[in-house]
Amino acid sequence: YLEAPASPLEPEAYYWHQLIGLTVVDEADTELGQVVEVFRAGENEVYRIEGPGGELLIPALRQVVQAIDLEAGRMVVRYETEEV
Repeated sequence: YLEAPASPLEPEAYYWHQLIGLTVVDEADTELGQVVEVFRAGENEVYRIEGPGGELLIPALRQVVQAIDLEAGRMVVRYETEEV
């Protein structure tokens, strides 16, 4: 591993370690779980959420991730379940 001091990021940019442990809720404030992992899938980052409904994979896209509040420990996402 290569380690270096963290440098300041642009507004609305986060280091992956800052996101681990955030509580994730949908727009109706229903808790979906916590961020347990961040990884790359192609060009995008993906947040792996573990919660009462199992595992969710949330793409790190502006239209999906509505807000991140590190101080409150929360991430708000636009999430809709699909009925099969």
